[in-house]
Amino acid sequence: MVGVPMTPQLARKLGESYAHRLAHCVPWSSAMKWTPELNLQAATYKVRELWPGLAASDAPVHLLEPGQFVDSPGGRFRYCVRLQRRGKPLLTWWGNQVGTVVFDGDVIIPALYQAPEDPSDPRPWNDAPWMSLTPAELMTLRPGTRMAKGHTIIAGLGLGHQLIEVAKRLPVKRVTVVELDRELADWIMPVIEPHLRKKVDVIIGDAYEVIPKLRGDVALIDIFPGYGDGFQRVDALRRASPGIKKFWGWGTSEMTGTNQR
Repeated sequence: MVGVPMTPQLARKLGESYAHRLAHCVPWSSAMKWTPELNLQAATYKVRELWPGLAASDAPVHLLEPGQFVDSPGGRFRYCVRLQRRGKPLLTWWGNQVGTVVFDGDVIIPALYQAPEDPSDPRPWNDAPWMSLTPAELMTLRPGTRMAKGHTIIAGLGLGHQLIEVAKRLPVKRVTVVELDRELADWIMPVIEPHLRKKVDVIIGDAYEVIPKLRGDVALIDIFPGYGDGFQRVDALRRASPGIKKFWGWGTSEMTGTNQR
């Protein structure tokens, strides 16, 4: 596919647009609404670092040096802190809409990578992180977190962000996490436990097999490789789980009219 030629006029227009955005940045808030253009003050974007003190880097994940990452005991997962440079656009999304965010300074983005399942794959790490604490991920997890109450079941641990936020909610009385990978759970859970305000039970197993056997008020499902690609699977899981009152899947609420921005 042939790209649009970058004429001097187009380059100047793009430069002026980003200069305007950088000059009109606002403080980040976990409650702010999504818009196609988010212009944020870097100093206000505070995210939780599970292993504080790692040096942030924008180098390829497989080229990071000691002190820039922490690997799980079995070597299947890598935690690192990505460096997002001032003014560099970062993709955001909401439902079927896409946009960008820019920061007026450098910011850090904690991220979790997984080694490819296929041992013949020459890549040491998957190209995209399994989870990263970008504005897009924080905003699109928010509708599920707001639904949490009573006994809430979370499928998919990731970096534990949604678990920590759910455990803060007063309407939540009990939390159960269903995580497929024991190595990830054994590695991450002890690190995030100091941040949890509720007792959390962890079940190791396939969510599609475990959740239909559980009883609860809300199930939050975030086990999909891509945003919003779990419509049919969430619906099938809901129908197979009579003991759970409400279901939410990552990306499904925004794409079905539940626009809790």
